Amino acid sequence: MTGNLTGRGRTVRRIAAACLAVLSLGAAGCDKFKSKQLIREGNAYFKEQLYEEALKKYEAAQALDPSEVRLDKFVAMGYMALYNPGSTHPKDQEALNRSIEHFKKYLAARPEDDKAAKFLVTTYMNAQKYDDAIKYFKELVAKHPQDAQAVQTIAMLYAKQGDYENSIEWQKKRGELEPNNAEVFYTMGVTAWDKSYNTMGIDTSPDKGLTNEKRKEMLDFGMAQIDKAIQLNPDYFEAMLYKNLLYRQYVRIEADPAKVAELNAKATEWQQKALEIRKKMQDKHRLEQAAKNPLEAL
Repeated sequence: MTGNLTGRGRTVRRIAAACLAVLSLGAAGCDKFKSKQLIREGNAYFKEQLYEEALKKYEAAQALDPSEVRLDKFVAMGYMALYNPGSTHPKDQEALNRSIEHFKKYLAARPEDDKAAKFLVTTYMNAQKYDDAIKYFKELVAKHPQDAQAVQTIAMLYAKQGDYENSIEWQKKRGELEPNNAEVFYTMGVTAWDKSYNTMGIDTSPDKGLTNEKRKEMLDFGMAQIDKAIQLNPDYFEAMLYKNLLYRQYVRIEADPAKVAELNAKATEWQQKALEIRKKMQDKHRLEQAAKNPLEAL
């Protein structure tokens, strides 16, 4: 008799445990359902630019369903929208820090989300936290060494700081990752032109600025990158326009009138070639659009 009671007791306990599990799953499912509803409400507020209300909904949704990774992105964007760039007010600083915190948490789970990475970069840049941004993306590259976009982001951040040398070094790293991407080499050429153009007229003594020799070295490097871009994409008219601009930078440091005339002629030649190719591509695009929609041809 005692054995039968013990058997019944075990059965009752198993049934009770099963019931509790079902109830627990039901409660979890209910929380997920409520969380999704709150996300929809938050999104509606966000579209109306009611960011504080949107944040309340997102944070309430996250409390109900902490496993929903997307919510860190939504919360980060909410705080990003509330932050007033350049402000040192405690409320703005809190919004800034919370935005960065949630973007980093989200990207740790979803590193492939390029848009979220761009939002994080924008947040850092709005706060002029370039060093923090560079540190974060260097850590990301250490974990994902083939992430060409993260490498380019570091290069861009150094350029924003006016650090030409480090910007070029990271652009070269991207070139190693994407040797057939014409845009990579175009960007290096543009960076070289930009550095030369924006330092023209500055004191060129060796201890204060660019000597003509250093400037020529920079322009030679930029021209080589532009040539590589055009080699990879023969219709790259933007690269051709910068080839023209680089020639015009050579003019600024050339004293020989005959060579100046030759450089100007080459610059004009590439400018014309770029404009011709741009027109050809625009005409081609117009014809393609007309083929899809005959009204476009009218």
